[in-house]
Amino acid sequence: MFVLKADGRKEEFSQEKIVRTCVRSGVAPDMARSIAKKIAGSVQNGMTTHKIYTMILAELDMANGSSIFMLREAIANLDPISFELYVKKVLEAHGYRCMWNKLIKGMNVEHQVDVIANKERSFLVECKRHFNPHRFTGLNICLQVEARLNDIMLGSKNGKNNYKFDAAWVVTNTKFSDHAKMYAKGVGIRLTGWRYDEEFALEKLVQAKKVLPVTILKTDVSVQRGLLNKKILTLQDLIREKPKIGAKDLISQANSILSKLGERPKA
Repeated sequence: MFVLKADGRKEEFSQEKIVRTCVRSGVAPDMARSIAKKIAGSVQNGMTTHKIYTMILAELDMANGSSIFMLREAIANLDPISFELYVKKVLEAHGYRCMWNKLIKGMNVEHQVDVIANKERSFLVECKRHFNPHRFTGLNICLQVEARLNDIMLGSKNGKNNYKFDAAWVVTNTKFSDHAKMYAKGVGIRLTGWRYDEEFALEKLVQAKKVLPVTILKTDVSVQRGLLNKKILTLQDLIREKPKIGAKDLISQANSILSKLGERPKA
């Protein structure tokens, strides 16, 4: 039996993939297998993966494990500026000292740098958010950020700026193309994307510190936008800031999500 992916490709249906998805969302393996078996009984040949996604989500909702499963879509629903600021918060949660939106003179032109991150090394961070989380981040992004880094480093050597970068770092909410991966490995660009690369994969960085975006909350898009406009980007921001509009319900949701992930709820 085959299912239809978002990009139009067909692949063989795998019940085990549903099990792995459910386990990643936080439910126990036995529950994950039970959910997968139930869904497998309803899957029809040619069904879209999006339809299966909604079926999984409905089951996870009943099992109280849907929040992490929705993480990919929630991050995609951040606007580009909010995504940059969100990446900064995620990196800061991992101990990086960060600056946002800096203009830096290169040897030839001035460059806008999304985030500067310092810890074990100094990184020029390029943030690339796609509204469609299934879209690939390609080679062109890696070529652009490497050219930007080289011009800034050359400018530093010639006294046009005081920044000493060691490497570039591309952070995106999607997967990377094979060419992007090959080029990045060759020139030393660190890549953070969806399920890539190992310890620096975006979902791993987010889940390790439980830095979930407010777009994961079940509320109107207008409410989410209002929070983002106030620079309330994470569930922790929401709990700390206690915004007036819908505060009680939203904070209750945030505490519930965080408690399921093992973080002690806040008052």
